[in-house]
Amino acid sequence: MAPHNPAQRDLLLDAAETVAAREGVARLTFDAVAAEAGVSKGGLLHYFSSKEQLIEAMVQRSADGWRNCFMTGYAEAPEGPGRMLRGILNHCCMDARNWTDGLRRSYSAIFAALAQNSELVQPMRDVYDELYGLIRNDGLPDHVAEIVMAAIDGLWFYWVMRLRPVDQEALDRLRCTLERIVALAVEKPETFDVQITTPPPSADA
Repeated sequence: MAPHNPAQRDLLLDAAETVAAREGVARLTFDAVAAEAGVSKGGLLHYFSSKEQLIEAMVQRSADGWRNCFMTGYAEAPEGPGRMLRGILNHCCMDARNWTDGLRRSYSAIFAALAQNSELVQPMRDVYDELYGLIRNDGLPDHVAEIVMAAIDGLWFYWVMRLRPVDQEALDRLRCTLERIVALAVEKPETFDVQITTPPPSADA
C-alpha cells in the first residue's frame, strides 16, 4: 500500500469540511467527499476506512489548529499573571481578517462529530483540557479566567454559527474590554472577590 501523502490528506479533509459546511452532515458521504476532492472513492478509502475515521481526522485537525493558535499566543506573550489569556487576546483576537471562511468551515467537523458520534469530539475536549490547565495556573482568580474565556468562546460560537457577523470593530471592542479586565485582575485581584450565597428556598419548595 502506498504511503499517505500529507498534502493529499489535507486536500481530502478540506473537501470533507466543504461538503459538511455546504450540504450538512447528513450528506457527508464518501461519494460526495471524493467528488468534491476530485478523486476516486478508492483514493479516499486509502486514507480513511470509515466515515467515523474521516470525521475524527477532521476534528483532530481543528483541535490541532486551535492548540497551535493559543500556544503561539502564549509563547509570544510576556511572562507574568494572565499570560495565557493575554496571549489568546493578542494572537487570536487581534485581526478579524484571520477569521476566514476556511476557519469557520473547519469547525463543521465538530457538528459532524456530534451528529455522528459525540465521542468523536474527544480531541477537541482534550485540547480544551490543556487550555484550561494553563489558565488555572495563570495567576488570576479562576472565575475571572472563566469569564474571559466564556466571552471569547461566545463570540467564536455565534460567528461559526453565522448568528452575528464579527467585524474588526466588534473584535476590537471585545478584546479591549477583556484586556482591561485581565489587567485589573492582575493589579487588584481582590476587586474580583466573590461571595457565593445560596438563595433561600422558595415558598413552594
